Amino acid sequence: MNTKRAFTLVEILVVVAIIGILATLVTVAVSGAMRSSKRARIAWEMNQIVMALDHYKAEFGEYIPDMFDDEALVRHVKKRWPRLVLPGTDTASNANFIREAISDAYRDASGMNVDFTHPKSPIGTLVLWLGGFPNADGKFSGFSADPENPFFYDVPLEERAFDRKNFADLEFGKNVQYKDFGDCIVPVIGSDVRDVFVPYVYFRGKSIGGKNAYDGTVQQFDFSELGLCVPYMETDVPNIKWKHPATYQLIHPGLDGKYGGDADERIIQSGKGIVAEDLDNLTNFSDYKELKSILP
Repeated sequence: MNTKRAFTLVEILVVVAIIGILATLVTVAVSGAMRSSKRARIAWEMNQIVMALDHYKAEFGEYIPDMFDDEALVRHVKKRWPRLVLPGTDTASNANFIREAISDAYRDASGMNVDFTHPKSPIGTLVLWLGGFPNADGKFSGFSADPENPFFYDVPLEERAFDRKNFADLEFGKNVQYKDFGDCIVPVIGSDVRDVFVPYVYFRGKSIGGKNAYDGTVQQFDFSELGLCVPYMETDVPNIKWKHPATYQLIHPGLDGKYGGDADERIIQSGKGIVAEDLDNLTNFSDYKELKSILP
């Protein structure tokens, strides 16, 4: 007599349900591990930038200017290259000369319409000051070895000699790309999120900038497809007091690849100017953790 007992339909359904639950748990665990790994990679990259900024300050006495502020830009250039003679008679004209000279040097080296006079050009601040200019081989090699002409004004590409001062490991196609805003092109440091290259954003602190530092109406980046990136506030009153006024803010959009909503949305939704898309953003003042981790 055959005494073997077959599984009933109910038992089979129970086993299938258990397998489904286990598969879900494994999927959630793997997904969570992958997200944690991606956040850790971004945090490591941000830490490398922060270390480069600290090395820069150790050598030149202050953090890099963010290009929004004419006064801070001219002051920094004069401090770093005291033998440079600026042709302008006022701060604004000297700042324009610096931006135009930088633009020309990048255009000659890259063959692209790089424009540091454009309102969106400050996004290229990190590449410029931490890497300098590309040489004939396309590698970042610092600024000119001539302290009287650091921006290679009227110096052909094949005749350029570099000071070789690099503060970050920057490489085109790896962590640096040219971002095309339509009417200008700027080199940016970034990382891939959801198959999209997103830039790191740097804002210099108000107390070490000039009169336009951390101006919420000027100092912002509207990436359209990535949202609006602005410095974050400490108070509930917009444009009064910003986090890290004595240093800087370094911001990454997090794993959703979005910085945040437009200016009106920020004011309506939160007195601190923070919207839902900001909550997973990583910053230096949150120790490279998500912004929501330090909010009350």
